[in-house]
Amino acid sequence: MSKGRDKLIESSIQLFSNNTYENVSVSKICKLGKVSNGLFYKHFKNKEEIFKHLLEETSNRIQNYFNNITGKTVQDRLESFIEINFKLTKDQLPLIRVYREGQYKFTEFEQRLREVYLEALNVIFNKNLDEFEYLFIMSGIRYINVNFVLRGIENKPKFLAEMLMNGIFSEGNLDINNLKEKDLYLRVLFNSENIRHQLLKEGEILFGSKGVYETKINDIVNSVGAGVGSFYYYYKTKEEFLKEIAINTKNTLLFFLKDNSQNDLSPIDQHIFLLYLMHEYFKKSTYKYQILRELEFIEYDVSIDYFRALEEYYIHTLSKTHYTFEEKRIISAFLIGLSHYMGIEFFFTKNLNDKDNFLKKMNYFLSHGIKDSL
Repeated sequence: MSKGRDKLIESSIQLFSNNTYENVSVSKICKLGKVSNGLFYKHFKNKEEIFKHLLEETSNRIQNYFNNITGKTVQDRLESFIEINFKLTKDQLPLIRVYREGQYKFTEFEQRLREVYLEALNVIFNKNLDEFEYLFIMSGIRYINVNFVLRGIENKPKFLAEMLMNGIFSEGNLDINNLKEKDLYLRVLFNSENIRHQLLKEGEILFGSKGVYETKINDIVNSVGAGVGSFYYYYKTKEEFLKEIAINTKNTLLFFLKDNSQNDLSPIDQHIFLLYLMHEYFKKSTYKYQILRELEFIEYDVSIDYFRALEEYYIHTLSKTHYTFEEKRIISAFLIGLSHYMGIEFFFTKNLNDKDNFLKKMNYFLSHGIKDSL
């Protein structure tokens, strides 16, 4: 690989890891790498090609790390796998952050990374894992990796491996078939005569469907039949507008979970119900995923506040369990990760489409672990 190409790769990783895809240009990549635009086009056709190269590079580097998995027993190998995942996230965090945006935009690379993970897991368990086993194992690990590394929190690989093998909760008695009969309540901002409310409602949809940087202020005001002056009466910038949308999204989701949760349920029943609520919330508005994704690069503090608020709520739901605070934090992150990747698998990659079967499988794994599948 040429030095010039190396510089382009490194500068693109730095830029894409701290900015949304739309806010990075070929000229910015070349300027940061101190190379000419002509050199860029010698190696890559356009911005999309180098971005996709980084997504492929992510899978390749992760695959190389998995060559170091050790252990005589399944649980030992699983613990080694968890340790390696956490280490590679620390080592490759900028590239991992690039990938986190790409998994939504170019879902074929999420399928590719899935194959890399499955290849390693098949070696660990000496069998081919099905979609439900894969999701149960990997969703929590992947979420914990990024969330904890970004916040400077250490993982507990031994505890996480034991969780995955043996389960987290005692068995419950929730009838999943009856969940669809429940009435669910959603708090939303509403005042049909209030221009600000109309802007927020339409802006959220546009940001989620087109992307923050692809959406122009004229698009937002035209969607509600208002003038540009109406927007600037309430907001100085588009980023300020996005920040309010994100805070409203966070509050709406937390209210939705709290308003509809049932505190008299056992811990496992409560968390299966929370998975159901998360599925219903994002099924109705999948574009919210994209808003939260872009938020990490535009309003990082608001993004972190969102995940911390969600974590605090999940930790609170574990108050009836015997776990320590550190263990509850890992469990809550694991459960949030399960709901997050459930959304990706159902609404983006579409590897899953049977919600009831998914909930039944997760119910079993959360109480028994993965060991009975071996």
